[in-house]
Amino acid sequence: MKQSPYRREKKALNAEMNVVPYIDVMLVLLVIFMVTAPMLITGVDVDLPKEQTNTMSQSQLPVIVSLTDSGDIFISYEDNVDLPISEPELIDTLSNLQNQSNGAGAQPVQVMINADQNNQYGAIMTLMATLQQAGIQKVGLLTGAPLPTPSL
Repeated sequence: MKQSPYRREKKALNAEMNVVPYIDVMLVLLVIFMVTAPMLITGVDVDLPKEQTNTMSQSQLPVIVSLTDSGDIFISYEDNVDLPISEPELIDTLSNLQNQSNGAGAQPVQVMINADQNNQYGAIMTLMATLQQAGIQKVGLLTGAPLPTPSL
């Protein structure tokens, strides 16, 4: 007897998982990570604080340069507190302080920037460039204590 061409043959069930689509997805993800990983590496080198800090003696107090939101610059060092100063005078003063500390064999002058939170980013970067012209290598930014978050 001849078999009908429309008859369905019974095949054994394939119980194995098809992993080809999973491999394709993994390769696509690998390519995406390989393309985006170099973009995530860009950034600014920051000299983060170390675990232990030395206590500052009176001769090692930092120079504080304050920048108001109107662009006025003030400097505080040694016995001088909040003296108004122009950019050229700031460069001269910091250069003199740097030379004095180098001559005494002490650590280099540390400068802290105390800027108003409403200052433009460009104004702070200009001040940092001015400090760099004066030969200052270590610059820090002062911040206030964070405000407590209100509980609901």
